Order: sequence, then C-alpha cells, then structure tokens
Amino acid sequence: MGGSNFMLLDCDEQLFMTYKQGNVEGAENLLTTWLEAEVDLQEDPKILGTSLSPKRFLVNEEMAMNIAFSTARKYWGRASTEMQMYFDKYGLDAKFVNDRLNAFFYTQKGKETFFEQLFAQHTIDLERLIWLVFGKRMQMEMPVNELQTIMLYKFQDEYLVHMMYKEHSSFWHWLFTKKVYSLFIHRPLEQFTFLYEIMGHFEDSMKMSCEHVDNFVNNYKVILDKCITHVDKNKSSCLAKKQLRLYQIVTHYCLSEGDYHRVKDFITSFEAEWRYSMYALTEKEKVLIAYILFHIANREQQSEKVIYYGEYLLEDERLNNYAIEILLEYKDLLPNRKPTPPAIIKNYQLNYLENLYAVLLDHYVKATHYEDGLLLLKEHVLASNKKINTSLVQKNYSSEQLIAIEAYVQQDIALQVNNSLQHIGLSVEEWRQNYRQPDVPYYIVAQSASLHMLNILRVLFVTEQFELFEKLMEIYKKYLLIDDHFEKLRVFISAYV
Repeated sequence: MGGSNFMLLDCDEQLFMTYKQGNVEGAENLLTTWLEAEVDLQEDPKILGTSLSPKRFLVNEEMAMNIAFSTARKYWGRASTEMQMYFDKYGLDAKFVNDRLNAFFYTQKGKETFFEQLFAQHTIDLERLIWLVFGKRMQMEMPVNELQTIMLYKFQDEYLVHMMYKEHSSFWHWLFTKKVYSLFIHRPLEQFTFLYEIMGHFEDSMKMSCEHVDNFVNNYKVILDKCITHVDKNKSSCLAKKQLRLYQIVTHYCLSEGDYHRVKDFITSFEAEWRYSMYALTEKEKVLIAYILFHIANREQQSEKVIYYGEYLLEDERLNNYAIEILLEYKDLLPNRKPTPPAIIKNYQLNYLENLYAVLLDHYVKATHYEDGLLLLKEHVLASNKKINTSLVQKNYSSEQLIAIEAYVQQDIALQVNNSLQHIGLSVEEWRQNYRQPDVPYYIVAQSASLHMLNILRVLFVTEQFELFEKLMEIYKKYLLIDDHFEKLRVFISAYV
C-alpha cells in the first residue's frame, strides 16, 4: 500500500502501522491507551475487545467525499495493463477507456455521481465503478485490485467511510467490525438508519477477520447476543432497536444448525415486547416471522403448525407481496431462483414459493387434509404445473390434455439435463439412465420432484381424481420412479383400498 497512507484517517493509519509491526494484539493495546485518555465516553463493556471513540473515525460530508473519491481515483482511475486486456475483449481501446476514466474522475459531475451511488448503495467496488463509468455490466472475473471496496454509512451529520484493501485484508475487516461495534456502544441507536445493510457487512467482516477461529457461527452468535443485550439495557426504544432484534432472530435461524430453541425463544420475547409499543409489528415483519416459524415447524415435523403458518403466508398473497422487501433486507433468507410454472420436475428447495407449496402439500398429506391438498393444487399453479392445474380446474382429462402433460414433463427433463430443447428424446434417454445416480447434477432434482409428485398422487387418489391420477402414475413410473419413495406410495394405497 506504500504511499496510500495520506488517504487514511489518522486512527486507521496508526492502527495499521502498529498492526504491521506486530499483530492484532498490538493494535488492541493502542486502543486501550486511547480509551484511557478519553474522558466523556460511556463505559465500554469490552464485548469485542476495546472500543474506539467514534470521533476518531467519523468525518463530515466534505471530508468523506474527498477521502472516498480520491482513494477511488488513486486505485481505479487508470486502467492497468491487466485491466485493459479485459476492456479489449469488449472492444474498448485504451484511449477510449482512459478518456472515460478521466472524464469521470476529474470532473465535479463524476464526483457527484460517485458519491450519490456510494451514498445509496453503501459500498462501491471496481465492478460497480465500471458500470457507473461505462454503463456496462462486465460479465467477467475482474483482476484483483489492491483496493477492494469503499464503504460509506451516514450517522446523523457524520459519515463512517472505510476502505477494504486486499493486502492485510483481515486487518481491514477487523477494523471495520471495531468501528461498527464502537458505534453501537457509544452512539444512540436511532443513528443506525441502514441497520440491515450495516449488520450484513459487520457479519461478513467478522467472518473474514476470524479466519482462524474454527467456530465462526458460535462466536458470532455469542458476540451478537451480548451486543444486543447491552443495547437493550442501555439504549432507548426506537425503530433500530426493533430491527436489531429482528436481525438477531433471522441470524440465529440462518446459523441455527438444526437447533431452533433459541430462535423460538427470541421470537416469543420479541412479539411480547413489541406488540403494544409505538413500533408495533408491521405486516411485513409478521410475514417474516411466520416464514421462519413455518420452516422451523417443517424441520420439527409439526404438521398443524406448518399448515397454520403456510395458509397465513398464502392468504392475501402475503409472502408474495413482501418477498422483495424481505429479500432486500435479508439476502440469504428466501431461496430466490426464478419460479418455473410450466415445470413439475424441479428442485422445490430453490424458490421460496415453490418450496412453500411443496412443504404445505406434504403436511396436508401427513395430516390427512386431502381436500385442502386438492384445493391447493387447483388454486395455485406453482403447487403443480400449468398443464396439471388446467386439467384439474377445467376437469379436462381428454387424451390431448394428458399427452400435453407428458410432453411438458419431457421438456422439463431436457432442460434439466442439457438446458436445451434441441434434442428432447436424447435428453430424456440420458435422464432415465442416470437420474438415480447420486453424482449426476440432476439427482437432487429427481429426488425433490419424486417426493412432490407422490404427494400429488396421494391427494388425487384419495379425492378420487382417477383419470389424472392414472396418467400421472404412468408418467411417474416412466420418468421419476425411485424405489423407496414408490414403496411408500404402494403401502399408502393398499392401506386405503
């Protein structure tokens, strides 16, 4: 990084120099020395080592703009030889590239555009910068630049501006977690206006800076819980406090590793605490919690609860209406592959709605609510597929319709095997030979589709939709048969007859 230090904040530079001479302990000692010199800071609970006085690293708007922009210009303002090779592939020659970069980095308009983006997105990296300057999303691996990311968050009238560098990256992640932690301890919580984003970055940096700690998951949960307990005790009630508690619930759920007691306890106390406050739960927050409880009930095989939460999420299209907002705040919570209404053969784990229907249908069957299962298949295309749904709704069991259902299944298979409808016959042949082999990429798809198709068959059988039942049974045996799954269906039917 050599000469870049003139762009670092004093405190960053001093900590970095100390760190380079020894290690993180040295930097921690320096923090302790600084803390002892502070007079007007709150008590430091030492949850994440020693905190840092925010006045050492928060800066005003002008300074934040200058630091961020001049750092970006220093590292990204010219195309390196390696970078130019990438531009060449897009037919952008060196003169054009450097003219555009200059026009961006040496004009007031460029600076304003840059800051607007950074202010709106909170982070900027080389890829986003190229999109800003050239209006192109480059579908390519970027060469690794010395400067990886610039981060910016506003706290009342001041800014946290922080760089992540490639060299000594675990130090820069460590320092970022320190700053966020220090803001939690020393600043009013109301100033955290983008809580989900900053906590997402905090979590990522915790992961990066504790590379050597085997158990990141437990460590992170413990630190998070301690911070939140501290904040709960010492900070007044506000929207950010509620968001922090929700973030805690989602984090514990995502990192739960199969034990959901804590998550359920957090939800119970959260609902009790916030129900009657001026920040009562919004519809979106209720949907978020119902979604988590739906999946916990499924993992714990509590069918009545799955049905209760599943129906709540489907009623008035609640999950559908709030999914985008939930995805924006918690990017990993909802599996978000595009839904495929024409397909019945797919991995039902990969889209939150398809997954909801598959899980709900499974529990309707387990709880012997077959009529509800049939209603689900009639009312929601994604619970089966377009052709099956049309048959049920229009009571159309003509031979053309049944042939069309099979044709659709063959198309599904071709897309799973070769991602193309060019040679459907060959793809289907390849599928039939291989779908039971655990090492083929579509093995999981076959397992998931088989379980779901068998639940559809159970519902059709009990509700006496025999024409469709027979056709789907024939399709199942031809394309999806998995012996141990099928054996269970045989037992089910013989118990019924």
